[in-house]
Amino acid sequence: MNTITDQKNPNYFRVAWQSALAAALGLGLPAGLLLWLILLQQSSPSTLVDRSVTLLQANGWNKIVVLAICSLIWSFLLGRISGYRPWWKIGLATVLGILIGWFSPLSNLDGWLGDKLPVHTLYAVAMCGIVASATLCVGFAYGLLLRNFKAALTLAITTSLTSALTMLLVIIIFDQFGIRVGGTVPFAMSKVTSVSLLFSAITGGMVLGVGFSRFATTEK
Repeated sequence: MNTITDQKNPNYFRVAWQSALAAALGLGLPAGLLLWLILLQQSSPSTLVDRSVTLLQANGWNKIVVLAICSLIWSFLLGRISGYRPWWKIGLATVLGILIGWFSPLSNLDGWLGDKLPVHTLYAVAMCGIVASATLCVGFAYGLLLRNFKAALTLAITTSLTSALTMLLVIIIFDQFGIRVGGTVPFAMSKVTSVSLLFSAITGGMVLGVGFSRFATTEK
């Protein structure tokens, strides 16, 4: 994988698609791992899949730990893509951002709204809040890593908006095909959430990768 520092003028098209793939691998798939396994469990049952599902369902922290560990893949690849050599700092910022975002008020919108909204609407609001919260914190942490407050605000806002809007768009698309949480389609939540998390990671990772690379290059 080439880094943007290999060229005199950064190739942000390359940065974009490489960041998208890296985010899908290190963030999107791990974030929805349990849901992908549940779908696999239904289509191709196996002892290994059953044990994996049981392990991830046993404790809410298990899913967060898996995501935090897998996010190091994203961090390493982003370091290569952006040319920011101490990739472990990116990894630390990513893990901290995910954890802070998980416990932020935005991640508990369903708790605030309770039964005031239909199930499928409440689900959409809750998922967009979770994604926006995590990406907001991660983007802000990346800017602080670069010691650039402008970068922190820019990365936080652009990444969170892109990811949350993508999440909402995918949910709406599924809804148009009659697949909605609280509906009659079996395993609708697993289907909608796994795919929406993957695509929000891809678009958010693309924006974050390009933005971080741009600011990291400026700082050099």
